[in-house]
Amino acid sequence: MEIQNKKLVIKQKLEEYFHKIFSPSHIAYTIVFIIELIVLLSFSFVPIVNIGDAGLFLATTFSLSFIILMLLGTFSKLEPQLFTKPLNKYKVIYFISSLGISFIIILLYFLFGQSNQLPIQFIGWDFILPSFYIIIYFGWNLSQIFFLRKPIENLSMKFNDKFIEPQEESSSNKIISTSILVIALIFPVLIQLGTYFAFYDYFSPDNTSLVWFNGWNIAMYLLILLTSYRLIHLFLESKKNKSYNLFSSAFYFFIWLIIWYRSFSFINSFRSASTAAGIDAFRVFIDIFLMIFTAIMVLRGLGSKVYKIRLFNPNNLAFFLYAFTIIYFEGQVVMITGAGSMIGTYTDRNQINLVNNFLILVISVIFYWYYSEYTLEKNGLIIKKFYKQSEVIEIVTDFKDYLINTGAIDQNKITQWELDDYFKKKKITAEKEIEKED
Repeated sequence: MEIQNKKLVIKQKLEEYFHKIFSPSHIAYTIVFIIELIVLLSFSFVPIVNIGDAGLFLATTFSLSFIILMLLGTFSKLEPQLFTKPLNKYKVIYFISSLGISFIIILLYFLFGQSNQLPIQFIGWDFILPSFYIIIYFGWNLSQIFFLRKPIENLSMKFNDKFIEPQEESSSNKIISTSILVIALIFPVLIQLGTYFAFYDYFSPDNTSLVWFNGWNIAMYLLILLTSYRLIHLFLESKKNKSYNLFSSAFYFFIWLIIWYRSFSFINSFRSASTAAGIDAFRVFIDIFLMIFTAIMVLRGLGSKVYKIRLFNPNNLAFFLYAFTIIYFEGQVVMITGAGSMIGTYTDRNQINLVNNFLILVISVIFYWYYSEYTLEKNGLIIKKFYKQSEVIEIVTDFKDYLINTGAIDQNKITQWELDDYFKKKKITAEKEIEKED
């Protein structure tokens, strides 16, 4: 009985974590989705002329088909037919119908919508579709740090609240925060030293790769100095504000893990791009594994961000995730095989990863530099330099209430009308801001 309960809990967690894509009600659609990804993946390894166009056609057709199913899934009357657990005739009819409609629409677009056939060349499929897919691919990857910021903030704040006492003047707060600061400053140095000695032999067989590996290590130590300066500056600012905390050091720790991972992925991609010759079975297997793993992570990550949009419900959200993941996946395939106006613009996965990791690394460093100060200001741990108009109104209103409560002014002499009139003269307008939890 206990084993069955554990299996049930695991099943429920799996369905919740991946937004029902592995549940009995959606597994038939998921199988079709996975088959489509495998077909697109196979195109990456087939050196046939115009294979990129075929992949683009299939990816667009299936994506549109899933979008149609997503829209149908918004109607509650169709839910029993679309999402019944067994594979019934209604599922087959709706899927084949949506796929057929998508096939006809995209086929007509490919036949009569090439850029040289349209007065506005930009909207031709051979131009807009490959560009759109590549933008989605890089755009999603570059935005990952902004999606990770909330979990990192929450973990850092929990760590801070667990060890820091509420009293700001506590001597233990000063000792603990200083000790953790030192550990946070040492951590990047240790992880970089460990990386150097652990992977020196991996890069040493090729002289060019070894030179770049050594250069990468030097650049990383310079980056450690830069980010360490920022962390120390923020620590001194919190000290000036009498707000000793562990939040800043913990936030730095988590961000540096991302920076290190992306930087090492960058230099590893450079080694693979410069030394790899041909395609062996092992590299093909690793490529397939990484692309499928990435597709699953996109499904999970995107689903948690769009779930609150009213268009989606627990059932139809999976269709949107299928469509987006295919588009994301195809973005990489387009760069490998070429497609549309990009025919002949070929690259390989290592070069794509090289550019991708470098861009994410730069974004992560810039993000830390600016967001680390912003989040400390937001949590009142350092002196706030800039205030929104709504925050000014809140502070002045609180100050008015404080003066009234302490008897400094007569409540009858300053009412809400006087306060509103004062704000109006100063051109300070209250803005209604709805903060959505990430």
